[in-house]
Amino acid sequence: MKLTYKTIIQNYFQRFHAEVSMAAYSRTNPGRHSHLTPEFYRFWFIQEGGGRLQVGGRWLDMEPGQLLLIPPGTLQAFSAEPMMTVGLYWCHFRAAIGDIEMFDLLNLPICVIPEEREIERVVVLFRQLIEAYRSPLLTRELRIRAAMFELLACYLECVGIGESSLREAEPIEKIDRVLAYIEDHLSETIAVEELARLAFLHPNYFIGYFKNFVGYAPAQYVNFRRLERAKVLLEQKTISISEVARQVGMQNHYLSRLFRQYTGLTPSRYRQIYYQAAPGTDTGAAEERD
Repeated sequence: MKLTYKTIIQNYFQRFHAEVSMAAYSRTNPGRHSHLTPEFYRFWFIQEGGGRLQVGGRWLDMEPGQLLLIPPGTLQAFSAEPMMTVGLYWCHFRAAIGDIEMFDLLNLPICVIPEEREIERVVVLFRQLIEAYRSPLLTRELRIRAAMFELLACYLECVGIGESSLREAEPIEKIDRVLAYIEDHLSETIAVEELARLAFLHPNYFIGYFKNFVGYAPAQYVNFRRLERAKVLLEQKTISISEVARQVGMQNHYLSRLFRQYTGLTPSRYRQIYYQAAPGTDTGAAEERD
């Protein structure tokens, strides 16, 4: 996956928060129907039985082993097969960052089928989520988030997020152009006005738009990418630290100061530790000693 796409997704997940409002295991009665347009996501794992699910104008056959992520804002109806109950683990949650609904942008499928070896893990995670939801402990929210994030990771790994779905989203295309430009010009002065022009936005609006997607203001992100590039260059012995600074568009002293703030090490110490580090070797990595 392209670095620009990977950056968008990883930064979104870094800031992602799922607010779980209910979690349980239920068995439905045969022929039972429900019609509603919820304002929250519904996350289901079908454990037993069968039925049909309507989401908008689409009907899906439900079978054991399916993991379903049902989006909000659409008419939904459910019915169990005659003479059959449906047993399912489920939770309701809300998830959004600013104006972004990444699940919508990625055009994620409603239903995935985990591999056989993953099904037991999904069941264990739903049980942990339900137990955490019912817990009176102060750590309840941490345990809810841990189980919820693991479940979402299982779902997304089943989906297999690809570049094709990202390219179809216009907002991501805009940010992609901007991030690609930044990667190609890290050794140069990068003006916010130029980045805004690439996104066809006014500079004042662009700053908030960019931060909403990437998690950083444009200037912060540029420095972040410069420091990450500096780390890669420092891992090559043949490149001097002065040349590293030049290739990331910084003066030596400024690179040293920002790099130390970012990693806790000076550039020279980072290089030394990188090449000395090995199992059983005491490099003093936990503390800067320059």
